[in-house]
Amino acid sequence: MTTEAIVSVPEYLNWTTRVFSKGPTRSGKGWDLCFATPLPGSSYETHVYPRDPAIMIYPDIDGAPAVVKHSKTEPDGTVTNWESNVVETGDVVAIQLHRDTFKATKQDGSPSDPNYATSYFWELTSIVPSDGQVEAGAPTPPRPPAAGTPPTGHPAPTPPAFQVEGVVKGHCEKIVAQLTIAKLLPGIEAEDGGIDWEVFRTYRDLYYHNVSNVPVEPLVGGVLASEEIEEEEV
Repeated sequence: MTTEAIVSVPEYLNWTTRVFSKGPTRSGKGWDLCFATPLPGSSYETHVYPRDPAIMIYPDIDGAPAVVKHSKTEPDGTVTNWESNVVETGDVVAIQLHRDTFKATKQDGSPSDPNYATSYFWELTSIVPSDGQVEAGAPTPPRPPAAGTPPTGHPAPTPPAFQVEGVVKGHCEKIVAQLTIAKLLPGIEAEDGGIDWEVFRTYRDLYYHNVSNVPVEPLVGGVLASEEIEEEEV
C-alpha cells in the first residue's frame, strides 16, 4: 500500500479526551488504553496499545514528577481520591496519535479501505494532563519514521561490549521500578507477591537497549540532521 492512496486519513490526531479505561490486553503481555473520543467515522471509543508502558507515566514538570489528581467511584458508592503521576481511568488528557500499521482485512475477512481511520492501528506518541482547554494550534508532530524503520522509532542498537556506567544502569533501574510500582509491567510480580528479579532485569536491559542507548538525533539549523542530508541529496 502506498501513502498516495490515502486521501482522507490524517497522519496525526491531536485530541483533548478522557481516559475511558486502562487494563492489560487479552494476552496479558501488554496494555490496552482506551479513550472516550472515537476515531473519525467511528462511533466507538478508541483503543491504543502502547509499545512502551513508560508513556503511561506523565512527563516530569520542572524536573519533578507530575502530580495529577485522580478520582474513582467504588462499587458501594464511595469516592476514592488520590494523586500520582500515572495515567488513570477518568483522567482528562491531551494526546497525540500517529497513524500506524494498516489493517489489510476487517474482522469478517473483507479488505479494509485505506481511506478510513478505523483501518489503521494508532500509536500514542504523547499524553499529558489537560484542563480541557485546547489551543487552536496543535503541537508540531514528531518526525515520522523513515522508510524501512520499525514503527517504534529507531532500530535497537547492538548491545555494547563495554560495561554500562553505574549512573546509566541506575537510571534504567529507576524507570523500571517506577513502572513496577505503577503496575505497568506484566509478569514482573513473583508468585509469592514479591518482585521477580530476573524479569525485572530483563525489563531493565530492554529499556537500556531500546531507549537509553538510542542516540538522540541532533538538530542542524533547526531541523533534524537526517532531514538536512535528505534535502541536500534531492
